[in-house]
Amino acid sequence: MSKPQDGFVSRFLNRPISRRITRFLLKFPIHPNWWTISIFVLPLIACVFFVRGDYVSIVIGAAIFQAFSILDGCDGEIARAKNLESKFGERLDNFCDFLASLLYVLALGLGLHHSAEGILCAGLITANEWLLRGGKNEMQMVSATLHESFYARHHGMIGHSGLLNFGERFVWWVFQLTKRDMAVLVFLMLALLGLAVWILHLWTIVAAASFIVTAIATLRSGVGHGDVAAREPRS
Repeated sequence: MSKPQDGFVSRFLNRPISRRITRFLLKFPIHPNWWTISIFVLPLIACVFFVRGDYVSIVIGAAIFQAFSILDGCDGEIARAKNLESKFGERLDNFCDFLASLLYVLALGLGLHHSAEGILCAGLITANEWLLRGGKNEMQMVSATLHESFYARHHGMIGHSGLLNFGERFVWWVFQLTKRDMAVLVFLMLALLGLAVWILHLWTIVAAASFIVTAIATLRSGVGHGDVAAREPRS
């Protein structure tokens, strides 16, 4: 039930737990899309704790997001087990993950009195997602292993950005260390250490770097196809 795109944390921590939960859920007539929507209550609850801003509340909020990260794997596992995979389900899952990320940084920024940084981070996440959705993704990776390690929407960004000039292993490690599953667990550790403000700092840095790389890829892709001015992003 695992996916080749899974990061370290998903593969060795989240998946072993989510698979056990999924085996239980498969006893009931649960649709994967229903599960995706129902667990979105967890980020909402976590944000209530984040806005309080004290140490215990932030740790609880970060722990709830870690639980959400684990349970988020169940919808795909249910879909694969019941042969219910669909483009709509994939888009719904991606949208909920994206919205959860925005809520995380905005609520934490508000709770830590770093609202401006939270808004900046949310803006960078949104801009990067918009560019990824509108970019061309037909360029294939150099190797099949690297190609399978990323979602289709990242293929064009990696291929056109020039990152492969640093080598495939470099690209693979950078993405593994910045995947959402890894980030959520690291953020929980930072919260436990009383370094919650560094969650915002690190996320803003990574979001800014991702946006720059994606913007470069978008420009290079557009120049290569001669349609920088005319191309409209796909929905």
